[in-house]
Amino acid sequence: MRTRCCCFCICVFMCAVMLNKVCLQVTVEGKVGGSAVLPCSSIDNGLKNEDITVYWRHNSSQNVYDIIEGKGSVEKQDPAYKNRAETFPKEYMKGNFSLKLNNLQYNDAGKYICYITKAHQNPSTQLFVKDRGNHGAATRAERIASFLIVLHTLQYI
Repeated sequence: MRTRCCCFCICVFMCAVMLNKVCLQVTVEGKVGGSAVLPCSSIDNGLKNEDITVYWRHNSSQNVYDIIEGKGSVEKQDPAYKNRAETFPKEYMKGNFSLKLNNLQYNDAGKYICYITKAHQNPSTQLFVKDRGNHGAATRAERIASFLIVLHTLQYI
């Protein structure tokens, strides 16, 4: 348990220290039937449309959405994401390649990686999908994470 807590704190510390860099791990929550925006951005300014190639993958293999030379592509998209994944084309030139996933399902939970080819960045997002009826109640994982943070903090008091 102590190892997990230390890893979590190190990750948070690294993200805080690297304020001028992209934080490579983000957690997002959504509810079944709802939608979630998975963030992905590059600090690389001055991109041209032909330079913008981004691949969104779920659990390293499922093709969620591609942006090829500045244009969205669903040509090789996994059927599970058909008509459910979208991006924000007007934001591409600003380095924003975030993905909106609609009509969330339990099997959408997992790790999403945004491969930004020109910037050589691969920020990832962990998506948790909760039951629609879970109005503000913390999941077991959230309670454990909160407990570990409190436990770690108490060490220094």
